[in-house]
Amino acid sequence: MKKKFMPLLMLAVFETVAVVFWFTQDNIFYLFNFSYIGMSISFGIFLFHKRYKYARRAAQLLVGLYMLVYLGLICGENMQIEGFWYYLFTGVFEAATIHYAVAKIFGPLFFGRGWCGYACWTAMVLDFLPYKVPETPGKRLGG
Repeated sequence: MKKKFMPLLMLAVFETVAVVFWFTQDNIFYLFNFSYIGMSISFGIFLFHKRYKYARRAAQLLVGLYMLVYLGLICGENMQIEGFWYYLFTGVFEAATIHYAVAKIFGPLFFGRGWCGYACWTAMVLDFLPYKVPETPGKRLGG
């Protein structure tokens, strides 16, 4: 498939997931949630194909701040591993369950290891830490 269609393909995948969750869970939040994330990632991929230097960071900020600030702080969703197990064992279908299905299982299966580089709030936080890239490689441990 041509590269110029990748943002549209990504958006189509997320819109399909959004509509399926909206109808199966009878909650319009899923439509807004997955539409926003799909548009943000598609925008980042579009900028990447246009050779914009900060394309990945733009996508990371759009998705990462949404997940960290809105879902995490404002809505109080625990989307880490303990939230996943809690919701799974209580039989509740909440954000952590969806997050792990999309971000940790199906996202990497379909889109490869670059998935977290564009759509992970943890990667966003780590990428924005103020550290310098070493000019020389580090010493080998144990040898």
